[in-house]
Amino acid sequence: MDGAIVQSALTMAQPSADAEMPSSIDALVFELRPHALVLAGFAARVAPMVAASWFLPVRRRHLRPPQLPGEDWVVLRPRYTGICGSDVFQAFVRADLDNPLSALVSFPHVMGHEIVAQVLRTGSAVRDLGDGAWVAIDPWLGCLARGLRPLCASCEAGHTPLCSRVSEPPPGGDGWGMHLGNVRDLPGGFSTLMVAHRSQCHPIPPGLDPAAAVLADPLAVGWHAVSRTQWTGDLAVVLGAGTVGLSVTAALRIQYPQATVITTAAWSHTSAAVSALGAIPCGVRPGSLVNEVARYTGARAVRSLLGKTWLVGGGVPLVIDAVGTAGTLDTALRIVAPRGQVVKVGVGQPGRLDSTLAYYKEVSIVGSNGYGWTETGGLRIHDLDRALDLLVAGRLPARQWLTHAYPMTAWRQAFATAARPGRTRAIKVTLRPTAAEPGEGPSGDRERTTALGARTSP
Repeated sequence: MDGAIVQSALTMAQPSADAEMPSSIDALVFELRPHALVLAGFAARVAPMVAASWFLPVRRRHLRPPQLPGEDWVVLRPRYTGICGSDVFQAFVRADLDNPLSALVSFPHVMGHEIVAQVLRTGSAVRDLGDGAWVAIDPWLGCLARGLRPLCASCEAGHTPLCSRVSEPPPGGDGWGMHLGNVRDLPGGFSTLMVAHRSQCHPIPPGLDPAAAVLADPLAVGWHAVSRTQWTGDLAVVLGAGTVGLSVTAALRIQYPQATVITTAAWSHTSAAVSALGAIPCGVRPGSLVNEVARYTGARAVRSLLGKTWLVGGGVPLVIDAVGTAGTLDTALRIVAPRGQVVKVGVGQPGRLDSTLAYYKEVSIVGSNGYGWTETGGLRIHDLDRALDLLVAGRLPARQWLTHAYPMTAWRQAFATAARPGRTRAIKVTLRPTAAEPGEGPSGDRERTTALGARTSP
């Protein structure tokens, strides 16, 4: 796609005359070019590092800075932006083009939605955020951010990811999308400058290193997934030990400390991360997991004509699928107990699924999308704020999870690292679009995150 076309599509308005605003921003743009997508998808399956070097449909562009869409919006400098599994899927073209959610994404767009940023300036209606304040960003765009009244039923209930106006553009543009990072007119966190509605900005509590706050988004996703369960807190299985799977595991262990949680992990470093949470790591081979659950529950393993084993006479009451492929959902159905629950939080490649066991066992399959406001123990709090509180309280081994951090100039290496966790031992890979000023928090671009933990000043 021609650079001028990209520039036009991504710019809401003319450059601001504000002296603080730069004349251009540096950003990673995903461009929808069908021939390039085919080539990138093939190269990514053969050699991810080669694909990252030459064929990804992502380009580093210099764009005009966005203007405030309204006086209740905030101009931000992203400091730390996590590379989510969905970012890897998109960049390496592992998602199918007929995915239904592609209808809720506009192109081209600046990627990145796991964002920790500093306030550069605010609109006149924002009086509770000062310049330089550190915030974690809730990327979901609901009615409030879109400037639409009255709020839809989902937004009124605090479930912004289910906003019924998701296909409507935010103010000042004609792009649409579910959240920051997939909207044509609103840059995501893989940029040196972005804007967000005040309601999306959650102050980072004093004492929390902003570098660790990048984990708040996946932890909020995990907490929300657990809130979607109807579980008594006895035995649960989590499929997947990526950042979301570990976040789900952590949420289960924090809310139900006496329960047994088994989490599948493909590599030794993720197995160690599972153990550090007080959960039991298990291999990812379905047969091994079936046998492990049978041992814990007393269920009996039976084998189908083609050799697949599944459990009768018992099983695990709750399975949370943090991978989201047809294969992992198949595994969930094989180990879940009759009338048990499967919560699907991961988004993976589709494939053939035999759903026979869903009807035979009368399984409840529940989706979990993003996060919002959740009530736990009579207290209603936003999942992102809860995640930040857990991080500042030291309830998560942030140092163990934050394995790599790269400057924007090394974005290709960052994506290649995130795409090959078995080889690189990655869990959470972070991009640093801009470096914090001296005295404003951790500074300096480095390949591996080393300075985590409590900060002495907010």
